[in-house]
Amino acid sequence: MDTSETKEIFFNRAEVEKAEHINCDNCFDPVVFMLKDKEHEFSIGLETILKCLFFAVEKGDLPKLPSSWLKQVHQYYRTTLANEEDICYYDYEYYNKK
Repeated sequence: MDTSETKEIFFNRAEVEKAEHINCDNCFDPVVFMLKDKEHEFSIGLETILKCLFFAVEKGDLPKLPSSWLKQVHQYYRTTLANEEDICYYDYEYYNKK
């Protein structure tokens, strides 16, 4: 990708204009975000957002997540998105409280 193409993509950020919770029988994700950039309106699913989050954690751009959080996300959304060892830590305090 040349630099002008990269700049165009980088500066065409999507923004959340309005948020609301609706039930969608035709959606493949439990949560879908409707976004708009300078030229398009589009949707992105929660699973894609989680993949982006996990990628950032794996690359060291965000801190690791508590394993209890990842377990709750997996139970609630039935995800199989990441190698747990790469993105989470075992949160002893959470498990010792149980």
